Formats: sequence, structure tokens, C-alpha cells
Amino acid sequence: MSFKDIPGNEQVKQILRLSLSKGRLPNSLLFAGPAGSGKLKTALTVAKALNCLEKKDDACDRCDSCWRVERGQHPNVRVISREKNREQIVKEQIEEINYLATLRPWNQGRLVFIIDEADRMNETVANSLLKTLEEPRAFAYFILVTEELQLILPTIRSRCQLLRFNPLSQTEVEKALLDKGLPAEKARLLAAASDGNLEAVLEVTWEEFIAGRNQAWLIFRQLLESAGAEDFLSLVAGRARKDSLSGFREVLKFFSVFFRDLLVVHKGQEQYLLNPDLRPELERLSGLVPAVKAASAVTLVEDYLGRLKKNPNLAIMSNELVIFFREIRNV
Repeated sequence: MSFKDIPGNEQVKQILRLSLSKGRLPNSLLFAGPAGSGKLKTALTVAKALNCLEKKDDACDRCDSCWRVERGQHPNVRVISREKNREQIVKEQIEEINYLATLRPWNQGRLVFIIDEADRMNETVANSLLKTLEEPRAFAYFILVTEELQLILPTIRSRCQLLRFNPLSQTEVEKALLDKGLPAEKARLLAAASDGNLEAVLEVTWEEFIAGRNQAWLIFRQLLESAGAEDFLSLVAGRARKDSLSGFREVLKFFSVFFRDLLVVHKGQEQYLLNPDLRPELERLSGLVPAVKAASAVTLVEDYLGRLKKNPNLAIMSNELVIFFREIRNV
């Protein structure tokens, strides 16, 4: 994979290619952004470019060095992440990096250490990396990857060049899915419900995706037609917080798509439906939800999806949404 194969974040890729071409890439980089925005793939492409035998500013994806990185077998490139069943990256992992970073690279290349979920280093572990970041060998590069920039120690951040990644746009996700051979109808729906996370979309089968959509549709109809809120409220009741957050987020993504489809029905533009198989039911429900309410619902749900990133009270949010659905029904 080269830079052109990574969807989105064109400005970040341009900065990296320019720095590589001029031989001015900082030895310590910090890639921060939401899940599925291509941070790790970009880090691996940088590692390829630094060791590529044919190009300076990108991976050729043809030479032996690029193929070794692609297969995870290049002696100069190491990806560090928390071990299975551990919540944190441990000190021994960082001590190994500190040692390996002093060794000469193979085949006159560059050493590249990619630390995934770098926010999973506690203060003691992060401090053990600090001296290496402060005085790196010219041939050693470090790329820290995180979704939680605020959890990275200020001392670590100050030693790294920060590059911020944005979530992929719906159009970028859709194009990536089309490039992988998905039919246009499926790609549109998957992209609309992706929240900019291409990697998450690629991890589920179409059958799993549709099963989740159908469950969300059932809850959506219950809330609109009968004010039945039990299934919706159960998303945040009696579960571990991580599971509650994940289930709540997935249902809200679909709610946003459903309200958008109701707007499409109101405008008489059914050819743009993201869920064309639900058209008869959407047309029936459009009689319960005026266009102005559907539009405000899209804005509200998108706002709630944004708030989910800030550790909210899920019980309060779910109850607020139930009240909103009741207000829609009573119009």
C-alpha cells in the first residue's frame, strides 16, 4: 500500500511526502485522529518509504523492502501494541525499543518503530521512552499513533511533530468501498452509516451489517409508532459501559440514516434512498414525521454522536431521545 491507496487526509499525506522527498522527516511523529482514519496504514507507508529501494517520497510496493514491510517481516520496522489481555503497553516493550534503536539498521535503511495506541503507556512507561525521543539516532524514527491525544503526556507530545487525522467523509468511504468491488447500492448505505470509519465497515460482513440495521429499524419504528422505548433503553442498561456505548452508537448511526431517508421521501426523491428495500415502510412513517421534524432529528442525532466522544451519561441521553421521539409522534 502506498499513499495513493490510503483514502482521505490528503493534506497529511502531502506533508509527509514533501518531508520524505527533502529528507526532512522528523524523527518523532505523533499521528492523532479518530478510529478508521488511516493512521496506522499511513505510519506503515512511511516505514516503507523510509526503506524503499526505488522511491524516496512513497512506497513503490514492488521492491523486496516494501514487500517485507507489507508482510510484517522487515528487520528495520517494528510495530508495538499492547499485548493480548493487557490494558497497557508495558515497560519491557519500551525498553526493547530503546535498545533496538541503538543498533545499526539492516541494508543501510532506517529503523522505524510504530507505537499503536500510544495513549496506553502510563507515565512511567512513557518516561522510559522520553530520553530516546529526545536524542534519537539519525537512522531511527518513531511514529506514535493514538485516538486519544489528550492522554499523551505533554513531555512526549513536545518531542513529536503532531499530525492530525480527520475522519473520512462519506464520499471517501463510499469510493473506497466501490474500489473494493462493492455494488453501488451497498457502498452508499455502508458509507452513510460508517461515521467516517472505513476500517470498521470493512470488518463486518454485509449480512452482519444488515442484521444490525434491521434491529435498529425495529427500534426506530417502535419509538415512532407506539412510543415503545424498552428495547432502546435496554441498550444502556445492565451492560458494561464499553458494550453500552458501542451498541448505543451503532443504533444512533442508523437513526441518522433513517431520518435522512424520511427527508428524501418528503422531497419525492426516492431514487436517492439509502434503504430502498424499506421504501414502503418509510413512506408510511413519513406520515408521522413532518419534514421539518425529520430535518431537526438528523441534526439532533449527529449532535448526540458527537457527544458520545466526550464520556456522556448514556442513561440521560437515551431518555432525552425517547422524549424527542414522543414529541415527533404528537405533532
